[in-house]
Amino acid sequence: MVRPDLKLWWEPREPSQAEDYEKLASFVNCLPGFDPIYQSWLRSPKTKQQVLPVPLNEAEAKKIITENMAKYDFGGGPWPEMGSRFGAGHAGPPPYDFRKSSYADTSCTIGAYGKPLGLLRNHIFMRLSAARPSTGLPWRASRLRPMMKFAREVWNPREMLAMFSFCMNDLPEIADPTWAAGKRTLKPWIGWITYLPPDLAGRAKYPADTHVETLEGGEALVTLCEEPFEKTDAEGKARLRALEAALRPIQS
Repeated sequence: MVRPDLKLWWEPREPSQAEDYEKLASFVNCLPGFDPIYQSWLRSPKTKQQVLPVPLNEAEAKKIITENMAKYDFGGGPWPEMGSRFGAGHAGPPPYDFRKSSYADTSCTIGAYGKPLGLLRNHIFMRLSAARPSTGLPWRASRLRPMMKFAREVWNPREMLAMFSFCMNDLPEIADPTWAAGKRTLKPWIGWITYLPPDLAGRAKYPADTHVETLEGGEALVTLCEEPFEKTDAEGKARLRALEAALRPIQS
């Protein structure tokens, strides 16, 4: 079974306006409602040490963010403009479920507010379990979209998508001499489920067989298909290529 990745990014925000402690606490506390695997954030299966407790209050969220603040390479002093970085694995409530099919993890950069704005962004990357322990079945798009809408409500990301790791090497690129490699990936990335902010959703054209859910603010969640697909699935990859082609006019 293939494991989906849920990725979201948002721009640097001034700490006085970001409300990161409150948002992190809300995010951690509500995730178990989507799947009980998120009842734990652990450092490793070997130690079973908590990275953060569930439930999480704002004081504990502040402690997590403060203790994991980026540091300068020289001198080791705090570098708050770069935000805080931490990650954890998820295995449900004790005694924990460490089966390979149930494994999930999350990595975060939260609180960044420095420059250059084009390179420095906050993010949450979630590798979801191949099988949901609560059902024993793979994630389906209709079950994942509510989690994406929740993540949008908490973090208000500029970009968000659910994708499969085998698609990373095939993301469309364009020549760009300002990048060291001479080329860069087009944005927004297109995946299994793609979030489009209102300015892009209002200009987007979609293949006829694509599922599009328009949200209250004019945003859209664009879904290729209900079931996840493997690297060898020619039909799934063809649908992805068709959506990429349709959305190329709104990418930059």
